[in-house]
Amino acid sequence: MIIDYCEQEIVEGKMQLHIGLQFEDEPDSLYVAELAVDDDGVVTEWKLFFNGFDCKYTFRPDEKEACIRYAAEQGITIT
Repeated sequence: MIIDYCEQEIVEGKMQLHIGLQFEDEPDSLYVAELAVDDDGVVTEWKLFFNGFDCKYTFRPDEKEACIRYAAEQGITIT
């Protein structure tokens, strides 16, 4: 998984992170992971979108760790 960017925004009073990524087996496809984060920095929901459509994807633990690590490198602490 190649992570491209991380953006943080407040939607309806709740924090969301958008993490742009690519999978090695699909190098020409850009995806967006949307993470809902509570007030304590805990990710409460993980979603993956492609062209605005929910992929109904289940993130593997190593993929979640990579996203959390990347967010930390950008100054955003989540768990």
